[in-house]
Amino acid sequence: MDSYIYEFIKNGITITGNPDDGYTVFTIPTQHFKIDNLDELTKWTFENEIRKQKEHDELTSEIFKEVQKEIDQEILNQLRGGEPNPDIIPWRDYIDGKYDTPLDVLFHKFLDAPDPDADPDVIWGKNQFVNMLLTDDEFYQKWGENCCEELTYTERYNIWIGNNYETGIEYNPEIIPDFENDYYEPTPKRKLK
Repeated sequence: MDSYIYEFIKNGITITGNPDDGYTVFTIPTQHFKIDNLDELTKWTFENEIRKQKEHDELTSEIFKEVQKEIDQEILNQLRGGEPNPDIIPWRDYIDGKYDTPLDVLFHKFLDAPDPDADPDVIWGKNQFVNMLLTDDEFYQKWGENCCEELTYTERYNIWIGNNYETGIEYNPEIIPDFENDYYEPTPKRKLK
């Protein structure tokens, strides 16, 4: 063993294996590398293994940087209201202590969009946003992005009865609802998917 290798092994070395199968050597700067016999532990071997480890670390670092740039771009696209890549960002993602869903994304997109006709004194809540999606056709066309499905007549009828009459009344063809009458509580036209 070369006396010049002390600088490479002073912080520790681990050697496992045997003369028949070869050896695996570990040091912190080289990590694991293989040799056939112990005579190969020279200054040149350590320098070569350190160089290879540095190249590996640099390559790994570049790969991680590229992957991180792709992830950052996907996150930025999603924050701008784009469709997230499910391989990188699932729809349900834990951000700022809460779960974001497709509805949350639509709501934040709505809040971030400039509206010249908007009343600056009106503060929108998520429940108000959902109510508008479910009841207002024009609003849904502009902001819904296929987040809802139409209610059947019977589903809508049962909601109207539940909101405007005693509970427990079921579908009765003799009662014809007036969905558009302002006297009654608004009945949704859609339900969230």
